Amino acid sequence: MREIDALGMYDDAVESQGKTFVTTELGGGGTATPDTAEIARKGVRNLLIHAGILAGELTIAPSRLLSQEDDDCFHVTNHSGLVDFAVALGQSVTKGDLIARIWDTQHTGILPRSVFALMDGIVTARHHPGLVQPGDCLAVLATEATP
Repeated sequence: MREIDALGMYDDAVESQGKTFVTTELGGGGTATPDTAEIARKGVRNLLIHAGILAGELTIAPSRLLSQEDDDCFHVTNHSGLVDFAVALGQSVTKGDLIARIWDTQHTGILPRSVFALMDGIVTARHHPGLVQPGDCLAVLATEATP
């Protein structure tokens, strides 16, 4: 998983010691749904079975391998305001598609600033909550990779 600034992050510290770091992003923005909780339960159970810690059969479901080839996957804003997304998590976009508008909260009568996709891809992450500041990552895109 490509990160904007990995220095000091837990996963970076673990990997720098030659250890394996297992994580997931379930699209919750700090929340959980019944679907994402079930994905997490199944994933932990499968990991424990795979590692030989728990007995049982793996529960296999279809999955997609995603990749972030370069930093064009990150869509960072230079503006502050209220973000109005034009795309949803999991949606496919083409380079140049509108991802979001940022509405100025300090001045009236100003048109929103538009943020466009820097690449073709799938929306895999988005900013939470609705107010953004310069430097905030609004969205992350990834592409499907072949295993």
